[in-house]
Amino acid sequence: MDETRDSSGNPGASSAVRFATLMLLLATVGWGLGFTWAKSAQEAVNQKLDLPPEAAVGPLLTVGVRYVLAGFLMLAVVGRSRRGWSRVGIARALSLGGLLGAATGLQHLGLGRTSEAVSAFLTSLTVLFVPLLMTVALRRPPSPLFWVAVALATAGIWLMTGATPTGFGLGEALGLTCALVFSIYLIAINALLPRDDPWRMAAGQFLVAGSMMLLICLLYDRGRRAMAPQALWELLQVSDIRVNLLLSMLFPTFLSFILMNLYQPRVDPMRVALIYLMEPVFAAAYAYVARGRSPGALGLTGALLILAANLFVERLNSRGARGDPRPK
Repeated sequence: MDETRDSSGNPGASSAVRFATLMLLLATVGWGLGFTWAKSAQEAVNQKLDLPPEAAVGPLLTVGVRYVLAGFLMLAVVGRSRRGWSRVGIARALSLGGLLGAATGLQHLGLGRTSEAVSAFLTSLTVLFVPLLMTVALRRPPSPLFWVAVALATAGIWLMTGATPTGFGLGEALGLTCALVFSIYLIAINALLPRDDPWRMAAGQFLVAGSMMLLICLLYDRGRRAMAPQALWELLQVSDIRVNLLLSMLFPTFLSFILMNLYQPRVDPMRVALIYLMEPVFAAAYAYVARGRSPGALGLTGALLILAANLFVERLNSRGARGDPRPK
């Protein structure tokens, strides 16, 4: 696409497109940085509760509190999120929030058992799963070239997880399952969100997903103890928990979702896809700077292969969209 024009071909709107692109890039930065903040918060919770770093209570509690707070903040500051609720709207919010909660829960449970970079890159495999799921739903198989991307991504996962038979563990399996559930979530968003107000659905999803995580947390004895008001207050007095939880709620959850809602419709879809693929790059870079987690030569090569697979699929999807004369 000509860099001086927007998707409508209007050269006068180029500055607006550049600004929207910058805003989406900022949203992607928030999502990428959020992996390190989330991992730090959930490990600090588990440490405070005398649990191992990979225990489920830390991820469930921090994700639950993060989403519930973001939902109430959305209701407080965005008037449209409070108005127009109906039984159908509640059902949509329950469906989307349930998928979001399941995907995020799997992601953060896996994050407790693998690195931020590996978790982020596995999550980016939604770009491969979505076409596969759409093929099953619409009975239209992808181009044979699509399987080249699958091979690239598979090789990338193998390298990122140590290039050994034992490198792919429970954390990586949870990350892959998260990518599959997120793919279903993205398809559901396209099907349900156009029928409702996006701000209302965002608030509803946050509250449903957060409540879902907290209810599951109650199934654990340590989780029930941690959610008692006094115990929860004591957890929030720990700097690593309080600061990282606040950062996770404000930036990758609240702010990034607002930027996505406001600016994604103003940018060409192909450019949007390329911007969002920067999320795992930011995640790996920030994890290295903040916590010294270097992916190593094999990990970096694997990350590049997964990124190449994502870009390849987006290129195929873009060509297919341009070659299809039917209205979308």
